[in-house]
Amino acid sequence: MLERIISFRDKSWAWFSARAHGPHALFWLVILCLTEPIFSPLVPETLLVAMLLAGSVRWKFYAGLTSIASTVGGIAGYFVGALLFSSIGAYLIDLYNLQHAFTEAGRLLGEHIFITMFLVSFTPLPDKVFILAAGFLGAAFFPFAGGYIIGRTLRYYLVSYLVHRYG
Repeated sequence: MLERIISFRDKSWAWFSARAHGPHALFWLVILCLTEPIFSPLVPETLLVAMLLAGSVRWKFYAGLTSIASTVGGIAGYFVGALLFSSIGAYLIDLYNLQHAFTEAGRLLGEHIFITMFLVSFTPLPDKVFILAAGFLGAAFFPFAGGYIIGRTLRYYLVSYLVHRYG
């Protein structure tokens, strides 16, 4: 059984390693970064770390690219949440008589949106819930974006630096 696990691990690493420096590695990294804040369960760090461990010394470039693409994905997620509100959100709030709860949730998120997005984007919490909710609840865009950009950028640069430095 242990040999099968080791064999699977070795084959998986060979697959990631081959793609990490393949001609489409950056494309897949960007796609992962764009979709993860909205709906993807795969975190970009998976491919980012594989690319760095496969021998790349361009950790600053990869961290920057990952930060930019993830930020664009998060901003898109905010607007997806805002569009969902106008198409189905208002109907659901009226249907379940949640006007007061919606107003209170919007107030709470609005008062702390910068720090919430900073903490959520820097931790392993599922940030897509907060991203969509921020758009849905109409949280202030610039504090949302600022917290998300700073948190994500710090997260990816820290991961990239640690992998580059310590392997």
